[in-house]
Amino acid sequence: MTTVHGDDLATATAMFEAGKALQLRGGGSAGAQALAAYDDLIARFRHSPDPLVACRVADALTWGAHICMDQGSPERALARYQQTIDMFEGWPDDVFRRNLAVAWGGKAIAFKKLNRPAERLHALAELARRIDYRPWDLSEDETVVSEELAKGALNYGATLQGQGRDQEAMAAWHELTNRFGNDARPGVLEFVAWAAANLGDAYLETRQRDEAAAQWNYVVTRFAGIDHAYLQEQVDRARESLKGLARPRWWPW
Repeated sequence: MTTVHGDDLATATAMFEAGKALQLRGGGSAGAQALAAYDDLIARFRHSPDPLVACRVADALTWGAHICMDQGSPERALARYQQTIDMFEGWPDDVFRRNLAVAWGGKAIAFKKLNRPAERLHALAELARRIDYRPWDLSEDETVVSEELAKGALNYGATLQGQGRDQEAMAAWHELTNRFGNDARPGVLEFVAWAAANLGDAYLETRQRDEAAAQWNYVVTRFAGIDHAYLQEQVDRARESLKGLARPRWWPW
């Protein structure tokens, strides 16, 4: 790892934290002020050879992209995510894994807002291809990476389903549940539960009631005891689906 004078890292970090504080404060012109602070940081340190300083630049790009999205400008957000990828993909240090995962996932969100499903699928596929999954690393950064990977896999299936490619969507969700189902982090498992619940719905659509029930029962038995609000939403969804499955029905399947 190449390092330079420690004052650069301290300055870049302080500039990022100032922008972040404005962004989190919200309201009024705080978003625009935060974006300006991030852009000052990027302009000052974009050519730094120190990965830790450069990581603050990547942080400024991705956090700024969130502001652009909140301001209703997915095109500007897309540009910042792409700039993150162009600048930092290929660096030898793992320090950029979080920002690169966020950038690929963010591109997919922007493409959805821009109604560009083919490019959305490509971004999600690239996220899965370029960023490896490290379930043994429970650090904060790797948790974000794993959440982006699981969310990306869920959305990959949903995008396929939206194009009428139901069998491919189901295969993607099965792969998600197999790959991430033993993860220890609730923020990752919520996407596993969501995918399994989706599989239950998809099986019911194809009149495979036993397979649908198996997916919903998996959600309930695997995740009911985990204290995580979004995860419990999927547990409640699965329980309601099972209740519906148990009601008397008039159709012959």
